[in-house]
Amino acid sequence: MNGPARWTPRLIIAIAAVHTGYAFATRPGVWADIARAGVVAGIDGVPEREAALWFVYAGIGFLALGTLAARSVRATGRVPRQVAVYLLVIGGTMIVVEPASGGWLVLAAGLLAAWSRRTPHRPAGAPAAPDRAERVTP
Repeated sequence: MNGPARWTPRLIIAIAAVHTGYAFATRPGVWADIARAGVVAGIDGVPEREAALWFVYAGIGFLALGTLAARSVRATGRVPRQVAVYLLVIGGTMIVVEPASGGWLVLAAGLLAAWSRRTPHRPAGAPAAPDRAERVTP
């Protein structure tokens, strides 16, 4: 396992925490409004409520992606290619649609995931490769 592979899931999980935390920190009144509306059908087409809800759901999605990547890194020593692609697509499209957004951090996570796949790896717990300079005698 290389350094970028180890840090990619952590960065994705941090994005999930920031994304979810942002929904509660910047829109505290919205959640009270949803509760007062009875929760069921509490969004009621109000754009601020919809935005808060989607921030939470996107945070959950990033958490799922990050924990999947962490499990894969532990098992194989690599971040799955799909994780890198998903992050690059999400971050890239976010930057196009909303340049002043967290899309830059998501894109950075995607680039880190892609870069981690280019460097040598070995599954966690696997022995290091023998030094080729040493002669092995039977």
